[in-house]
Amino acid sequence: MDEEMLLHSSELEVNGEVFSINVFCSAAGRFFAKTCLGEDDFIITDGPSLPETLKRHEGLLPLAVGTRELTQSYFGGPRRHRGRRP
Repeated sequence: MDEEMLLHSSELEVNGEVFSINVFCSAAGRFFAKTCLGEDDFIITDGPSLPETLKRHEGLLPLAVGTRELTQSYFGGPRRHRGRRP
């Protein structure tokens, strides 16, 4: 299994929630960003460099959050707690 090294951490506010973004580099030199959206629910984005990976992830995160909110609303599931996400 590849070792991964944390290269960058930041936060992004989306619809009143603050999400942590962590960007890693694998031993093979692959970059990927990861954000926890809920229990066992993550979004992972890859890219050719740290800046490009972070840019892609920040662009896709609002879409992922909005899609989950729309799905919860449609199926009548419980609303997620708003606030800071690990």
